Amino acid sequence: MKRPFGYRTRQTSVVYSKEMDQADLPPPSPTAGTRARTAFGHARALAARLWRDRRPIVVGAGATLAIVLAAGGLFWGRCGGAGCPNVDRLRSYQPGKASRLLDRHGRVFADLRPVEGATVPLRLIPKHVRDAFLAVEDQRFYSHGGVDWRRVAGAALANLRRGGVDQGFSTVTMQLARNVFPDRIRARERTLARKILEVRVAYEIEDRFDKDEILELYLSHIYFGGGARGVEAAARHYFGTSASRLTLSQAALLAGLIRGPTRYGPRRYPDRTRERRDLVLTLMERQGRVAAATATAARSMPLGVVRRRATAAGDAGLAPYFTEEVRRQLEDRLGERLYDETLSVTTTLDAGLQRAAEEELRRQLRAVETGALGRFTGPRYAVAATPTDNGTPYLQGALVAEEVGSGDVLAWIGGRDFHQSRFDRVKSSRRQVGSAFKPFVYAAALRHGHYLSERLRDEPMQVRLGGNRVWEPQNFDQEYDGAVTMRDALARSKNIPTVRLASAVGLAEVAKAAREAGIRSDIDETPAMPLGTVAVSPLELTTAYAAFAGLGKVAAPRLILRIAAEDGTEIDAAPAPRVERVMDAGIAFLITNVLQEAIERGTGTAVRTSGFEATAAGKTGTTNDATDTWFVGYTPRLVAAVWMGFDEPRPIMGLATGGRLVAPVWGRMMTRAPESLITTSTWPAPPTVLQAWIDPPSGLPLSEGCRPYDGDALRELFLRAAMPKAVCPDRGEVTLADAYPAPSDEDQARDSEPWPEDVRSGSHPAPPPEYGEAETWRRVREQAREEAERARREARKEYERQLKEWRKEQKKRRRERDE
Repeated sequence: MKRPFGYRTRQTSVVYSKEMDQADLPPPSPTAGTRARTAFGHARALAARLWRDRRPIVVGAGATLAIVLAAGGLFWGRCGGAGCPNVDRLRSYQPGKASRLLDRHGRVFADLRPVEGATVPLRLIPKHVRDAFLAVEDQRFYSHGGVDWRRVAGAALANLRRGGVDQGFSTVTMQLARNVFPDRIRARERTLARKILEVRVAYEIEDRFDKDEILELYLSHIYFGGGARGVEAAARHYFGTSASRLTLSQAALLAGLIRGPTRYGPRRYPDRTRERRDLVLTLMERQGRVAAATATAARSMPLGVVRRRATAAGDAGLAPYFTEEVRRQLEDRLGERLYDETLSVTTTLDAGLQRAAEEELRRQLRAVETGALGRFTGPRYAVAATPTDNGTPYLQGALVAEEVGSGDVLAWIGGRDFHQSRFDRVKSSRRQVGSAFKPFVYAAALRHGHYLSERLRDEPMQVRLGGNRVWEPQNFDQEYDGAVTMRDALARSKNIPTVRLASAVGLAEVAKAAREAGIRSDIDETPAMPLGTVAVSPLELTTAYAAFAGLGKVAAPRLILRIAAEDGTEIDAAPAPRVERVMDAGIAFLITNVLQEAIERGTGTAVRTSGFEATAAGKTGTTNDATDTWFVGYTPRLVAAVWMGFDEPRPIMGLATGGRLVAPVWGRMMTRAPESLITTSTWPAPPTVLQAWIDPPSGLPLSEGCRPYDGDALRELFLRAAMPKAVCPDRGEVTLADAYPAPSDEDQARDSEPWPEDVRSGSHPAPPPEYGEAETWRRVREQAREEAERARREARKEYERQLKEWRKEQKKRRRERDE
């Protein structure tokens, strides 16, 4: 029924009485409102009770929260206790600090200042270059305020799924903050505080600069590896062009480097670089920055990275190739920190030896080019010469020296002119070594029971190669002795006996000996391999020869000893050298003994004529047509290799050999070497080495009480385990020991003492019995010296005769050409 306006229902009040609580009356059913009021009452009572019981805890938590919020606000506002970096520095920012390089004696010889390019205005950088960087580093750069929160959420989700830090969320602005303020925002510190500081500075940068200014600063100061900072420096460093001329493929390659300049370095890891570049192009395509056909075409392009070269001429300073190798190793260890701090790096270089090596190599190259050693027709060095992708056109040289036992690199010359060619021939060049490979042949033979006095045939031979092909090796001088000992064959670098010996031992065994010593390059097991068709780097060959110098023990080459911060705090230090035995000590000693003879009367005599008189051993190497010349020499403390040749192999000159062209460089360098690297003491003979008098015609040891049928007996060294059976060609009064240990330095010094002139007169007591042996040995040595001197004179006469004939022939040809 519809009630009139203003009508109110009459309400009757209910009076409570105890009768209502009678059991026979059912309780009233609670309504929803009643239940809510009841629940609220219980909650209020519970809260009151909790407040009474835990009031101190709640008050403390609230106070702590307030303090944390206040501290966080202060941290955010003040960027921590040190205050916020001044982002106005960006307007005049000059990146890069110069870490110093010290030699092993603490003398500064170079710094590692980064290669800086000019700041390029953004309007001069092509759009596809900018798009490449934004596609891979910050695709929403123009839409966020310094932090891409969508990317933050995505990275957090990905990291949770991976169970670790798999993705980052740094924007272009955040990366710029890290690069400009590395002392405050340390990239290597992966902490929440650092990330908050990075975000805070990024917001500050966004407030002070517009987007185009930020991108321009970013492209001008980001690091690309190889010491190149900024897109202009990177464009010139990797492509030899300016940033304004970069192609799409080149831009994508540079953009891909930022994530890991060392990991994706195109010169060291071209496959990784290509994969990374293609990823950038794919991202650009997906984001609509380039057309699909354009991206596909760019992916098909070669990397196009040029050889490293400097951009300005001038003095490169001491050891520039060594400096670059140290830079590369430090970048692998420290990354951008190398340029963010002023570090002191102690290296293994010996500045005195390096300077001597550079000057003597330069002097010899100039002597060859000026015709002082014979007619030279190749291109000559010029400061304005233009290098090609295949290297320089003129004559090149390389040298590397290591300390025996530690592997410390003492000198490193990777080429003639660092400014014209940064190609490091010490480490990266692979050239045939010629006869410098022969010691590994003879080391393998000694291991398989051959001995130094063993007779080898030295006669013309033919080697069948299959398919009706025949190879006829020849001795360098095309002269044959019929038969020579193993010692003579190696000391005089005879080809025919070496090929025969390698065939008897087995090419596989020769290759094995070389690999164990340290040759890592491919070794083709062909019949010509024993003569040095193996192509290796100077560093590789030097390390392998260290096995001989160290009597079988070798340490890997090292360049860095210690890294310290600007305040002297040590950051890193090289561990003790890890020395490995790669060759039997007795075999290394015997080869060294023969190579000592090679310097005294063999192919390395130029070392002595250069003025170096201390203990030394070494071997020359010359390839076919004299395209490569080598000398590897060593002392008990140092081993060094010298190479000379053209980057594009071609004959150097007539009569070019390792003995004539590069052995003098080694000898003159050693005359100027620090005294600590020179010694007059020789290598100690291992207990596995014995000496014995031998019968020269057979090369076999003489039995007790025996002598050669004709002539004098000679003394030779043997491995105890490979001692051949003794012979007795003739009986004589002289009684000699069958075999006895090799003499010490003291014994050898005694043998060289002058004999009393009046022993026969009886005014002096008779010499002890061993003096008879020493007298015979002394006569043999004097005879050998006289023969060596006579051989040198004859060789000189022969050289002058050939040179005279050659000049006559050239004169005749010119006359015929003129007519």
